[in-house]
Amino acid sequence: MNLAGLSLVALFPLFVAGAALVWFAGARLAGYADTISRRSGIGQATIGVILLGAVTSLPEITTTSVAVVSDNPRMAVNNLIGGVAFQVVVIALADLFVGEDALTSMVPGPRVMLNAAVSIVLLVLVALGVMVGDWELWGSGVGFFPVLIAATYLLCLWRLGRSVSSSGWTPEVLPDVDRQEETPSELSSARLAGVTLSAAVLICVGGTLVTLAVEGMAEQTGTDTGVMGLTLLAFATSLPELSTAIAAVRMRRVELAIGDILGGNMFDVTLILLIDVMAAGPLVLDQVDRSAMVAALLGILLTVLVLVGLLERRDKAKFRMGYDSIAVLVAYGAGMAAILASVFD
Repeated sequence: MNLAGLSLVALFPLFVAGAALVWFAGARLAGYADTISRRSGIGQATIGVILLGAVTSLPEITTTSVAVVSDNPRMAVNNLIGGVAFQVVVIALADLFVGEDALTSMVPGPRVMLNAAVSIVLLVLVALGVMVGDWELWGSGVGFFPVLIAATYLLCLWRLGRSVSSSGWTPEVLPDVDRQEETPSELSSARLAGVTLSAAVLICVGGTLVTLAVEGMAEQTGTDTGVMGLTLLAFATSLPELSTAIAAVRMRRVELAIGDILGGNMFDVTLILLIDVMAAGPLVLDQVDRSAMVAALLGILLTVLVLVGLLERRDKAKFRMGYDSIAVLVAYGAGMAAILASVFD
């Protein structure tokens, strides 16, 4: 399906409608995930990585598949990498809804920090693949680096699924998080699974609509599809993370919020393998340009800033945001300005 024949007047409402679907469904996922976490006894950070991280990445899966089928693998890769960087910005934006304390000062244990470290490792592999070039594995049409990224992700996910040792790092002073009063959910387990699945379907529909609209807008305006992937499409596909993070923070489920973002970032990077498998022609990391590498390095920088905040654990805030969140916003703005300046130079 191609929407390029439509005018911008028609494409923009379609983009907004798709984005609204993604936001609406994502906002409800946080509540469903919190209920699942309490009923199953699985920690918020783990649910954030496994459930929210995967489900809120459905727009990336959808947009990636649609872009590759439309013969736009470069836009698909840029969407993933640009989305990773923007989703770290989502953590900073969610900080606005905490109050006077910094969001990263409220995380009680090391699991979220491990998620951040894994995200950094995966992004480093992406940057290396773009810098040194990829090579094909045994004539399969699939590159070495996408396979290495996926294998690293699965190994780390298996390790993160195991209990963190009680003798490991723990904060000297645990945060006193004033959680909202929990009310028992009236949903049965079967209905809870049903509404969670329905939210996932809405996210897929919205993600498809957004991708097709952005492709049409790129063709109508003559804008490079890679630039669209790094900016408008990355923003749109990050809406589930933004809505679920804000909803989780308002419920004072900080680990759930940050675990969703970092878990989604880990999962999104592995989708490069899906692009490489589906796309025809050269290896996908050999098709992208320097902007993808810079976006990966920007994602690394932003994740490091969040990790510093998690380690430092200062609760001081300015303009209702922690200093680390302010640094993330400044670094992202500067990084995107540099990328766009180089593209349009």
